[in-house]
This record gives sequence, C-alpha cells and structure tokens, in this order.
Amino acid sequence: MLSARPRHRIRIAILDDHPIIGLGMASFLHHQADFEVVKTETSATRFLDALREQPCDVAIVDFYLPRQPWDGVNFIKRLRRQHPHIIVITFSGGKVSDTEYAAYKAGANGYVPKGERLPCIADIIRKSLSTPRAFYTCSHGELHSQPPMRPDERLTSAEAEILRNIALGLSVTQISLKLLRSKKTISTHKRRAMKKLALADDLALAIYVKEKFEPSNDV
Repeated sequence: MLSARPRHRIRIAILDDHPIIGLGMASFLHHQADFEVVKTETSATRFLDALREQPCDVAIVDFYLPRQPWDGVNFIKRLRRQHPHIIVITFSGGKVSDTEYAAYKAGANGYVPKGERLPCIADIIRKSLSTPRAFYTCSHGELHSQPPMRPDERLTSAEAEILRNIALGLSVTQISLKLLRSKKTISTHKRRAMKKLALADDLALAIYVKEKFEPSNDV
C-alpha cells in the first residue's frame, strides 16, 4: 500500500542532471512550510544511494537523464522497486504526449512539464500524498487527475522506450546494457516497432524518432 500524507514535514529528494534547475526547485520548495528538501542530486546513482541512507516521502526526478546509467521508464521502475511507498513526481522538457504516458506506465504518481510554474509541483506533491493511487498532471497552471492518453496505440510501452533511447543516440548494444535486456530482445522490439510504423530502414527510423521522441531543448 502506498503511503498516506506523513505527520512530519514532507521529506523531498530532487534529481536533475542540470544543477541550476535542481537548486532552483529546491529553493522554492524549501520555503513551503510543510516541505523539507533533504537531498538535491545530479547523479542517478548517488540519488538512489542517498534514498537508501535517508528515506524520503517524495522523489522528484527529471525524466531525461541522458548522461546517467538509467533514466526515463527504466529509472522510475527501478526507483519504484527499491522504494515502493515513495511518491514519484517526474518532470520533463520532452514532448508531453510521449513522456507523460511513459511516466504513468512506469509507476509515477505525477507529471509536470518543464516550463510550468513551480507552485504546480507543490500542489501535485500534496495531492499525490493525499490520494497516492491517482495520477496528477499539470497543464497551463491547472491540475488534472486522470490517466494520460497513450501516444501511439500501435506501439507497446517496451517498443516506445526502445525508440526513445534510439532518439537519444544509443545503439542496440548500448540500450541492451542500459535496460539490462539482451541485444536480441532490443532488436526484436526495434524491428516490430519499425514494422508497425511502416518504416523501411534505419534512415526512416531516425527521421521518425527525431520528430516523435527527441526531447526539446531545455536549460
């Protein structure tokens, strides 16, 4: 069973590989009377180590961590396995239609697009702690509580995750190592996705993933 709202101040850990973003978010949340930011980290590995040493109520994690050993769906699932009761809020500068659904399927409690006002994150934290089985999103400053639409019904979550990693420039071998799956499995997902999307070759695939999955530029 997921946690209910704690009686103490809400302990929060933040992970973003851009230190300025993480520190800015921590500064804002620190000034909320019911919040306590106990960790701000740029490394996924150190973030997980810190949570083992000092458990928190909420983890706020960037969806895209391209220079880390894990990110996206893989990291959220890992975080959920290691800390099943923690509230996971993810934020992203990528296309909402892709990253929001992926975060939801991976087990996140909430999603905030980068560029939204910081009070939205505070509101989602409080709402998620009150009703941890709901999924909260923020759009134009307003909170919504409903499962997001699947971006492309043709693709499975695994296929979409493989294509997202291809969009990050990873090879089949690199994706295999990152997701801890065999090269054969990765290649099979890639081939099936290409067939579903009617992509004839790797050039067509590259054009597709650049348009569909590549994250937008953020600070």
